[in-house]
Amino acid sequence: MWWQAEFLRYTYMQTGMHAELTALVAATEEPEYQFSCNTVRVANYKNSVPNEPLLVLNKPGGIAEWAAQDGPRDETVLIVDTDSMFVRPVVDPGPLTAGHAYSEEHDYMCVDIPKNRTVIDRHCRQEVRARVQPVGIYIFINRGCLAELARCWLQKSIEIAADPVCREALSGTGWLSDMWGYAIAAAELGIHHQLIGFSQVTGSHSLENPITHYCFPLMEDRNDFWEPDTQKPILWSKWTYQPWENPPDFAGTTVEGELLLERLREFVATRD
Repeated sequence: MWWQAEFLRYTYMQTGMHAELTALVAATEEPEYQFSCNTVRVANYKNSVPNEPLLVLNKPGGIAEWAAQDGPRDETVLIVDTDSMFVRPVVDPGPLTAGHAYSEEHDYMCVDIPKNRTVIDRHCRQEVRARVQPVGIYIFINRGCLAELARCWLQKSIEIAADPVCREALSGTGWLSDMWGYAIAAAELGIHHQLIGFSQVTGSHSLENPITHYCFPLMEDRNDFWEPDTQKPILWSKWTYQPWENPPDFAGTTVEGELLLERLREFVATRD
């Protein structure tokens, strides 16, 4: 994900945002890359559940390590996934009080979906279940609040990932364990999120929000949408991209896809 962090920083700077950007880099056996932004090396948490490697546990684990370090407790932190491109500046909400945060709303985290109810009922205290919100990355939060939350977030994520009933409910992969770990930990600590639009995903035909989350491949036909079992022609994907290849011609894909590949092409030109 080194190249994604470098591209993220490029688009971050292009939009005129200047607050310090920090990449949390989990320990691996791969060579250590040089990042152009600030970096904090953290432990690797993917093996926190015996016999069930899960990379998503690196997010709460790494954030817990970083938030516990020395730093101003009252600063506002924006948590961003690496596979993100800034379209325009994200408006700074200013100082946030403990217990108040901003988050993206995710429809697949709806508390009324039966499989989600299973996770909540098994891992959230009964008296606070009504407080659980469909939240997750992207997040604005007070650093002092995050330091306390992240410890609980990691523990809840591990417990959910280790629970075979929840793992089966979450499509048998556990990849949403960290999302539910966050949502439940926040509810138990009394943290309420104001729901706002931070991003649009690839395939959404939108540039409404300040960040594009390129979590899905771009399709050659803008009217197609990627599905895990799709056989339709894929134009570009983060999973197969090799830095620093020039991206393909983007005519015909979605509006956010066109801008993504245009910005990536600009960035590749700076690497020459």
